[in-house]
Amino acid sequence: MNPPEPSEASLDRFDADRLRRTVVTFRDAVKAHAQRINRLNVYPVPDGDTGTNMARTLDAVVAELDQAGPEIEPTCQAISHGSLMGARGNSGVILAQILRGMVGKLSAKAGSTASEFAEALSAASTSAYQAVLKPIEGTILTVVREASEAAKASAATGATLAVTLRAARDAGRVALDHTPELLPVLKDAGVVDAGGAGFMLLLDAALNVVEGEPMPLCEDSFGGDSMDQALPAAMTMRAPDSHGELSVADLRYEVMYFLHLEDGKINEFKNDWGEIGDSIVVVGGDGIWNCHVHTNDIGAAIEAAIDLGGRPKQIRVTDLFEEVAERHAIHDAQRAAAGLPAVTTAVVA
Repeated sequence: MNPPEPSEASLDRFDADRLRRTVVTFRDAVKAHAQRINRLNVYPVPDGDTGTNMARTLDAVVAELDQAGPEIEPTCQAISHGSLMGARGNSGVILAQILRGMVGKLSAKAGSTASEFAEALSAASTSAYQAVLKPIEGTILTVVREASEAAKASAATGATLAVTLRAARDAGRVALDHTPELLPVLKDAGVVDAGGAGFMLLLDAALNVVEGEPMPLCEDSFGGDSMDQALPAAMTMRAPDSHGELSVADLRYEVMYFLHLEDGKINEFKNDWGEIGDSIVVVGGDGIWNCHVHTNDIGAAIEAAIDLGGRPKQIRVTDLFEEVAERHAIHDAQRAAAGLPAVTTAVVA
């Protein structure tokens, strides 16, 4: 006996199977587009790793999904835990909070309607803003927020899930295109925000799963090759401002660690970090946090947690200046090689 055909109502819901397939498709797309996303990466530091970090974060999510049950609750728990523990870099930590905010809403029902999915996108946006100590417009935050607002407006008219997703994606694309108008460093480099570009692949993935729409090809996304001529200017370290304060690009070290700390102390911890650094993103809950900061004082970044009774684990420090210098050197070498004349070669037996 053949299984019954799914009802029209069930086809218009975002259930566990669709969520899982969306996340896997999203992961595969980010990995395919990673190098192109990396080339967009000029903010907060032009170290060219946004696509790589998002892909590594999603690899951790998919690995956790592979071990989870197929129902909605274990699926959402796997996405939440996998993203928290696997988040890498500034972009990965923000992406983790977006996913955690979204599945926090989706886990309530076996299948979410268009309206409920729109609420999940809204929760993702709110969670992402809350995770960042100093939210900056013209970044992934703007793209997620405007996509979620469009989804809610569409769902409010009684639109189907597919129509609501398409409204979110279309608004997200417009927001992404406008990021250079909100963030001068993007405009100077002639690129859109790298994290926002990566996030758009999540909406593309959802539409691919729900409606069968094709995923964008790498050469069709995020602008043309003109970014190669614009990046060198963005790779130059910016000078202190007129008040003598360091810009985010003058903070040498990225410090990340997992932190065991009472939830009630986390805002104090973030504010303490705000005194010594920037690009501060802290995600998590229930006493375990994934913490990210750019700073010139590695010791103070670690002691801030200990002073509040916290226990930092798996401390990772990256020299951002070295990463930028390496990217600049690779870029210069590639441009030099491109200018060399073709050489005829032969093999002699």
